[in-house]
Amino acid sequence: MEKIRNYAYAAVFLLLVMGLGLLSSKKLFKFYVDQEIDYNEWTPELGNKFETDIASTFYKKFGFVNLNGAISGALRQPYMNGVVKLNNGYLLTAFTRSSDQVLEGYAETVIKINEYLKSRGTPLLYANTPYTSGKYDPELPEGIEDYGNDNCDRFLKMLDDAGVDIIDFRETMHKDGIDHYEMMYKTDHHWTTEAGFYAYGYLENYIKEKTGCRVDERISDIDNYTITKYEKWHLGSNGQRTGIYYAGIDDFDLILPDFETLIQNGDGDQGSMQDLIINMEPLADKDYTSRYTYDHVLDAALGRFTNLDCENDVRVLMITDSFGKAVDPYLIMAFKEFYFVSNRNVTGVTPGFIEKYDPDVVIMMNYPEFLQEGSKAFDFKGF
Repeated sequence: MEKIRNYAYAAVFLLLVMGLGLLSSKKLFKFYVDQEIDYNEWTPELGNKFETDIASTFYKKFGFVNLNGAISGALRQPYMNGVVKLNNGYLLTAFTRSSDQVLEGYAETVIKINEYLKSRGTPLLYANTPYTSGKYDPELPEGIEDYGNDNCDRFLKMLDDAGVDIIDFRETMHKDGIDHYEMMYKTDHHWTTEAGFYAYGYLENYIKEKTGCRVDERISDIDNYTITKYEKWHLGSNGQRTGIYYAGIDDFDLILPDFETLIQNGDGDQGSMQDLIINMEPLADKDYTSRYTYDHVLDAALGRFTNLDCENDVRVLMITDSFGKAVDPYLIMAFKEFYFVSNRNVTGVTPGFIEKYDPDVVIMMNYPEFLQEGSKAFDFKGF
């Protein structure tokens, strides 16, 4: 009897898996034929690409991720699907140690660009963003290794020794007595919109010091903005891998100016900062299956902008990643021209490009992920 019962359990399990597999076949077909994919970060580490494709398009995948996350959380497991849960509940994608040779190669590129820009009287600033694990309070569970802060420390020392201007936002937050974790999302690798506003203040001061320009004082005063909190709205890139129960769901704060602005984007469209840069659609309905609240709300803060109502003539070139999206709206409002170039495609940033755009200040701002071996963020040509 027990043997029959076991066979019955096995048969039910196989039928369940086969049924779910059949339901998933339509999504798998669309994935291969129409390139239709789920925009989330759940990327299982399986034996080959086909197995991964099946798992990534599995029927009700996110529900299974949530169930797995709930069980892992109840069992207090500090690691799930490539994500580490820190002692304080924040989710981290840990970084491996980059060799000195790799970092020296990246540093040499920045140093060469700095020398070129210095020859034409243009200051270069390298701004280092924080990431989830704090330098002064890493909160790593026992047995977990992470070298993100170590990679940053060694790389920034190389730049500093060569005379490159640096702002390290890990250090400014520590100096200013700010809780590092209040500036980061719990489920995402990004910093918060408040952190972007904070970082802008330091960048504004640097640009004013280097150019002697004037900037509208309203822009750096948070009292001139309305902050709208969207509670339990944002499930970030790490949360997509672990579900809504493993570490919870983040609030998302939208920061909009109370004063009038008039800007023009690269397509020639004119309007206020809200009209041209902020996308309100992701804030209309909650969707925990997508991590793109942060990215999509701020997604238009890319490309080239002209401030049509500006007190100065300063042109800023910023080479950055998605962290820059939380900072760029303020830079766009503060300076005459602003150009966002993605650090994932910097081959077009050549001496010829610099001569044509003729920036007054160049800012490079990279998330620590881009200090890993194989990064494309330093693939500049011609310097």
